[in-house]
Order: sequence, then structure tokens, then C-alpha cells
Amino acid sequence: MGPRGLVVTLDGPAGAGKTTVARRLAERLGYELIPTGAMYRALAVSVLRAGISLDDTAALERHLAPLDVTIEHGHVRLNGEDVTGAIRSQAVADATSTLSMRREVRDKVTPLQRRAAAAGGVVLEGRDTGTIVCPNADVKFFLTANLESRARRRHSELAAQGVDADLDTVRDEVKVRDRQDTTRTLAPLVKAADAIEVDTSDLSIDEVVERMAAVVDARRMVAPRSGFYAACKAVALAVMRTLWRVEGRGMHHVPATGPVLLVSNHSSLLDPPFVAGVAPRQLSFLAKAELFTIPGFGRLIRALNARPVRREGADAGALRAALRVLEGGGAVLVFPEGTRGDEGVLREAKPGAALLAVLSGASVVPVFVRGSGRAWPRGRLLPRPAKVVVTFGPPLRFERPAGAGKKEYYDTVSRDMMAAIARLSNL
Repeated sequence: MGPRGLVVTLDGPAGAGKTTVARRLAERLGYELIPTGAMYRALAVSVLRAGISLDDTAALERHLAPLDVTIEHGHVRLNGEDVTGAIRSQAVADATSTLSMRREVRDKVTPLQRRAAAAGGVVLEGRDTGTIVCPNADVKFFLTANLESRARRRHSELAAQGVDADLDTVRDEVKVRDRQDTTRTLAPLVKAADAIEVDTSDLSIDEVVERMAAVVDARRMVAPRSGFYAACKAVALAVMRTLWRVEGRGMHHVPATGPVLLVSNHSSLLDPPFVAGVAPRQLSFLAKAELFTIPGFGRLIRALNARPVRREGADAGALRAALRVLEGGGAVLVFPEGTRGDEGVLREAKPGAALLAVLSGASVVPVFVRGSGRAWPRGRLLPRPAKVVVTFGPPLRFERPAGAGKKEYYDTVSRDMMAAIARLSNL
């Protein structure tokens, strides 16, 4: 069986080009398109047919409970019936605008949308797909454009439908829609913190799709797996569970495919095997160069995906090696603090991790290891039993800086990474 396809979300305001871009992107990737608004429309068809009042909460809940909506190859099915054509009427559109604002309707639709995305290989298009429907999506985009561009696009759409509309009126309608979408209490339109923003104002559809497809292609690279690594991991994990009762939390935050940089606190020599033991992917490491000179041990850790790094000064070779792993769709574990510290004490990050995060464009997953500093602290000859918990946090993303102030930007990235690690220490 091949690798699981990614879950890609595409949100944004009216007129940003989401519908066309999502369709073209899905075609380009060979993914299933899930236009989430169509699922609301399908429910609206059923509600209108039943003659239920749009503001009768109890009646809506009873009616919606047994309904099922699926989308397959561009066809929207309501309890098995193809309603692709029926959802396009103006009456359905008007009813959908009201129903989509009701909690009981969203409580019905959201699980259906998540089910549609569960198998992967999908592009979800809507207004809350990256924040509410699939907050752990592999790739999130937020399309936007300036008001004038969005108004002109909407005006052209209406003209193509034979509707004679005044551009100024359309512009005012877009403004009103923006205000409604961003200020509503239930699932307001907001950009997910880890979404990639794409301004389509001055770009063609082809340019937008190719930019987005390049991002997805990079993320869905699958790094080669090592049988030796897998065997060693199984043995090591059994030992670690026996001696240290090691426990992993939040592993779902680690993207299943594509480049990912894991950044962890560091208080023990055991931190690399603890993180690698519970991580859902095979990891590559940066280890101090001196370890590779130890007979036998150097060959072992190299076979386990370790790469040497000099601790004094910048090591361009180690940076390039890590970047090559990430460019190949691999996962790299680094310790931003550089050296071991005391249990539970976080220190300032060295610049290398921030450079990797920004230059690679990889997802950055913060990790906090609790208990390793008690299991084998600095200065102790041998390890001792202790409870160890490894917690993975939601991924971060850092874009390349534009213009001057790069050092300040990298400093900010370093602080943001350490802050994300610190937040995990309180869980």
C-alpha cells in the first residue's frame, strides 16, 4: 500500500478564488475535492423538502440526525441520492446561509467533513477547514486578495451567470460578507496560525495553483525507511518502557509525511532515544562530532541516522546535511539549546535550529521531555530508573524573511520555538 495522501485545507474570504483554485489544485495532485459548503447545501435541500422552519432547533436536530452526506468524484450524495444539481438553486443557497450559522447544523456537518478527510488525499475548501474541521491538516492554505480584486472577480462571475450587477454594489456586498464572516460568534473566518497565506490579487490561477502544489509536493515526499533503524527502535523502546516507563503524548502532531523539524529541550544523553522511541517516524539527528570517533559507536549512530556537528561556532556542513534530509522529505531532531542543562530548566536557543526552520520551510514540531534529567543527569556515571514523558506539540511554521532585519527575525524564531517547548512543560 502506498503512503497515505495528505489532508490539504484551503480557507479564505469571498472572492479570493478558493473554489477554482481548490478544484484545480485537487486535479493537479490527483486528490479528492471536498467543497465543504456543498455539504451544508445538501442538508439545506433535505430541510426545505421536509418543510421544517429554519429556526426550529428541536425539529432541525431530529431531522438532521439520520442524514448522511458524502462527496465522491465531484458528486454530492444525500443518503445515497445524487443531489449535485439540486444544491445549486437560489432557494437552497438562501437557506444554506441561514442554516450554516446554526450550531446544531454545524455539529452535524463537521463530523461528516472530518470523516471525508480521514483517509487523506483530499483538498478541503471552505472558511473553517483549517481551524475547525481539520486543525491538524498536513498543509493549510489561506487565500486572500485585496477588496478591489475580489469585487471584480465576483462581478465577473455574476456577469457570466447573466446577472447585471453594479460593481460598486458588488464591492459593498463583499465588504458586508467580510464583516459577517469575521465577526460571527460561531466559527468565524480566521487564518489558522500555521496556514500559508497566498495573496492572489496579482496572480493568475495557474500561478496560484503551481505555488501551492509545490508546497504540497514537498510535504508529501516520503523519506526512505531503514530496517536496521526499525529493529533497533523496537528493542530500545522495550528497554525504555521497562526501565523508565517512557510515555509518548501528542504524537498525532507529527506530520505523517514530508519534511519536519522536531525541536526539543535537552537535559540528558537519553533524550535522543527517548524522542525517537515514541516518535511515529524515523528521525535523523545532529550529534556532537566527538561521538563519531568512538570505535564502533560512531558506526552505530551513523547507521541510526545521526549526523556529526561541531558545537563550537557555526557548522555549515551539519546545516547542509540536515537541510538535505529535510529536502528529501525526512524528519530531523535537534536540540536548540545546544548542550544539556538541568531537568526542567530551559535556556536560550542557539541560532542553528532557527536557520534550519526558516531555510527548509519544514513544519516545526516542539517537543518537551520530562524526567530524562532525573533518569541520567549530567555528572552521574550511570542512569537510574525514573518516569519519562515525551510530549509533542502542534506544528509551527516560519517563512523566509524579506529585506533587512534577518538576524532579528531568526532571534524571534528561536524565542518562538523555545516558548512552544515551554508551553508543553505545563501539560
